[in-house]
Amino acid sequence: MNSSAFTQSAEYSRLHSSSVDAVDWHLWGTYLPDRQWGTVRECYAEDGNAWKAFPHDHARSRVYRWGEDGLFGWTDRNCHLCFAPAFWNGKDPILKERLFGLANHEGNHGEDVKEAYYHILNTPTYSYAKALYVYPISEYPYKQLIAENAKLTRNDHEFEIEQTGVLSNNNVFHCTIEYAKDYFDDTFIRISVKNLSADPAYIAVLPTLWIRNSWKWGYPGISKRNITVNSDGSLFVPELLGPGVQRFSQDKFPAHYFYCDQPNQWLFTDNETNCELLFATADGEKYTKDAFHRYLVNGEKQAVNPALEGTKAAMICENTISAGDTWVINCRLSSKSHVNPFSDSSMILARREEEAQDFYASYQRIKNFKSSEDLSLFAAASSGLLWSCKYYELNLYRWLKGDPGQLAPPQSRWHSDYRNWKYLHAHDIFVMPDAWEYPYFCKWDLMFHAVAFADLDPAFAKNQSGILRTSRYVSPQAQVPAYEWAFSDVDPPLASWATWRIFTIDRNHTGIPDYRFLEESIKTLLLEYGWWSNRNARTDSALFDGGFLGLDNISPFDRRYPLSDGSRIEQADGTAWMGLLTIYMLKIVVALKQRAINVLHNSSAEYSGEMVQRLVISFMHSVSSLNSKEERGYLNWDCQDGFYYDLLRRPDGTAEYIRVRSLTGIIPLLAVQSFGGSDLEVDKNLNMDNAILSYVQVHGIDDYSLSLAHLGCYSTGRYLFAMVSPYRLRRVCRWLFDESEFLSDYGIRSLSKFHESNPFSM
Repeated sequence: MNSSAFTQSAEYSRLHSSSVDAVDWHLWGTYLPDRQWGTVRECYAEDGNAWKAFPHDHARSRVYRWGEDGLFGWTDRNCHLCFAPAFWNGKDPILKERLFGLANHEGNHGEDVKEAYYHILNTPTYSYAKALYVYPISEYPYKQLIAENAKLTRNDHEFEIEQTGVLSNNNVFHCTIEYAKDYFDDTFIRISVKNLSADPAYIAVLPTLWIRNSWKWGYPGISKRNITVNSDGSLFVPELLGPGVQRFSQDKFPAHYFYCDQPNQWLFTDNETNCELLFATADGEKYTKDAFHRYLVNGEKQAVNPALEGTKAAMICENTISAGDTWVINCRLSSKSHVNPFSDSSMILARREEEAQDFYASYQRIKNFKSSEDLSLFAAASSGLLWSCKYYELNLYRWLKGDPGQLAPPQSRWHSDYRNWKYLHAHDIFVMPDAWEYPYFCKWDLMFHAVAFADLDPAFAKNQSGILRTSRYVSPQAQVPAYEWAFSDVDPPLASWATWRIFTIDRNHTGIPDYRFLEESIKTLLLEYGWWSNRNARTDSALFDGGFLGLDNISPFDRRYPLSDGSRIEQADGTAWMGLLTIYMLKIVVALKQRAINVLHNSSAEYSGEMVQRLVISFMHSVSSLNSKEERGYLNWDCQDGFYYDLLRRPDGTAEYIRVRSLTGIIPLLAVQSFGGSDLEVDKNLNMDNAILSYVQVHGIDDYSLSLAHLGCYSTGRYLFAMVSPYRLRRVCRWLFDESEFLSDYGIRSLSKFHESNPFSM
């Protein structure tokens, strides 16, 4: 970055080392998912009801197929070896190993986590990470949260854990989890438990290490390897042929050592399903995933393996903490053995925390924050984003077909939309929309998060912006998957916008434009652009007439599905999104052509005038379709209201505005960019005066003054490409900045306040 303070920071040096010197600082991180249960990928039920097929109550006793989860956990990039703390207050009916929340059918607003926790700090290389879990000293109210939320309707507020009273009067433990890397494969872990109550209180802490189960599914070459105890009391994890075999490769994972400074004995079990408990069947596994819960909570001492070996190990550390006191447990996970594993732990933890603070402090000048509060908000938001980066794996063909060592999955899967995505093969770190409520990639959210990452870790931002367009994800028809519950749902095409924003942010920070990133991106963007163009051409107009678009919550119709009477919805925002996709692709192509001519002195045919002209004409098509008055007499622009509405077109040819003032009518304002004189010198096709004249002559548009005349050169010498004319922009802004309509104390409403007292009906 341009700021010398930033480039001199230790965290920046690690980022640079990771990309240039091949020191893999990103190998380990807070990648362990918050929730694996209740996901589609773990659902093997006939009816496909993921929430009921793998409920929270199964999570402690049942092995996951496609990942793991835990409480503020730590794992490697491929989720071979996992660590997470677990807690028990002596009163709860279950061991606290993961965040609790309501399943989709239990919450009055859908799935909803019911915990108090905070992501305090994190860095792009995960050299330091810190989180806080607020654990009640009283019994956690599992049943009350389920029962009270079941009484509520969609119109009621949710019933939260704070309303149960268990957090009142500071009758809680503050459980802080910290990770600090001494080196990329050597991590100190500190668990601090503070008793905030007025009385002494008992708590058990279980630092837990386990191997992800890759041996159960029946594939050759993968055998179970046990964690054992070394003579010095540390744990030894042997070299693994890890879960990588599920990706048609046998990844070797090196041996590791795990240390804990508490004077207690290790407990062992296996990361296997308790079939007898859950399914009343026996599969020969004596030591199961829930052994530590059974040992501690139920008092079943025979649940753990007396041979002191297994694929899951924990130390039960118990203490009665005096009021106001803090109990500290230190651990270390390393690929090397250490004679004195904690001799410098305090120093490394303090240094990494200070370096994390310095890393964010360097943004004070870069981002021009006006106050320390603004900087704190940036650091907190960035840390939360980093804590949301989680491991995600799904080999959809194997999910459809089933594993050799398991019962055959339901055949209903092959009759679902998932069969169209059978080549999808995910095994990556993604920034999740919400690590608990939405623990899977979502294309729409991912583009915004990728742009946000451009400030923190440009390389990761570039990876995230294009990962879903790679061959492991995209469909044979070049469609990009939306999200796990419905891969074929349609979200707005934001990829070109995200690509350009990441490119410019990175260029502004470093002063070096990454044209290679643009070159790689435009190739896959063109494939996606073709898919979108074909989808837009389903009707006789260029207007988009169906899709999810990420804005289904502000339409009276579910726009994913055809209407039962044969009517079509011509979407104002859909057409605008197509324009936005086109205009940012044009920015990318022009930038690459500028480089080819001015830097490489090569007028490459790859970025020829034909490509520029194609995108210019395509953008003009979208502008014309949205704004022109056609023979039918209807268009998305309502002259009376001065607003863009969706249009309902019936089979008999009549049409009617869907007069809902929502973001649907605001989205056309987003498709706008300008080009300078130097751009025009690169390609004459950007001269809108000539382009419009040619377009009108060819297409014979009578009202081009309303639809296209605003495009072209302005007094500043820049060329404007915009979906909306200045006149219509002013009319829309009249609604946008009206406090009785869209403007609120917290920004722009997605739905006009007008509808609060004037509900829409049709």
